[in-house]
Amino acid sequence: MSPVGPACAAFVPRKAACRGLFIAALALASWVAPAAAAADVVRIGGTGMALAAMREIGDTFTATAPGVTVEVLPSLGTPGGLRALQERAIDIAVTGRRLKPDERAKGFVEAFCLRTPLAFVSSHPAPPGVRSADLPRLYSEVSPRWPDGKPLNVILRTRAGSENGYLVAFEPKMAAALEAAYGRSGVPVATTDQENADRAQRIDGSLTVMSVLQLRAEKLDLRPVALDGVEPRAVSLEDRTYPLWVAVCAVTQGEPRPETRRLLSYLRSPAGLDLLRAYGAIPIE
Repeated sequence: MSPVGPACAAFVPRKAACRGLFIAALALASWVAPAAAAADVVRIGGTGMALAAMREIGDTFTATAPGVTVEVLPSLGTPGGLRALQERAIDIAVTGRRLKPDERAKGFVEAFCLRTPLAFVSSHPAPPGVRSADLPRLYSEVSPRWPDGKPLNVILRTRAGSENGYLVAFEPKMAAALEAAYGRSGVPVATTDQENADRAQRIDGSLTVMSVLQLRAEKLDLRPVALDGVEPRAVSLEDRTYPLWVAVCAVTQGEPRPETRRLLSYLRSPAGLDLLRAYGAIPIE
């Protein structure tokens, strides 16, 4: 199943919720801009879910490209990454979705796109699988439990994120279930991909959503949960048995520098694709 963009409209980011992160992204972009012109440094920034994978790609690439350094900035988010790219503070923005028409009109170009399963993950040592029909109940109940009877603790993502829209597109009843979860006192809400991972590892019986790319690349102490009996893996995306996935794109603007082109070529090479596949990501054809 392909992500359905319009379904995300029910969870449009609130300006107040995003303002602080966006200002921080602009400040960081301004700070690194003067250094971005260094000919032998390729700078990458954007969505937190892909940063660890980009660091690994950068390390393997630079081993074959003496004199070139790849620097991956702390998480800017997709909007912050695109703004930093526009300000020429970075060479590649990594987005957690495909580009919108208005972004393409500004000259942003998808140089390379992947898809990776959007998985339910847990700190449960051996999480039982869940049925998609049970998800609304698990999110809306005050004290949900795993199928084996252990307490299940939901972790929400902010309304500013894209995850909720994917869930609602997959199971429309999740819209009301998410609203119920947001309304309950004590339900944790993670603002970034890294905070989400940290909370999920620390909370017993946690249940949250994240990309398999992040799960594998960051080597998190979390287990993926089978959905309707299907494990979230690269092969289950290829055979279309796993229904939830997100796009991750390397975006450029204008003519990339030679070092940037070399890194993008490495991403598309057999070595780069093998590494990404090991992290649960495959190219979007």
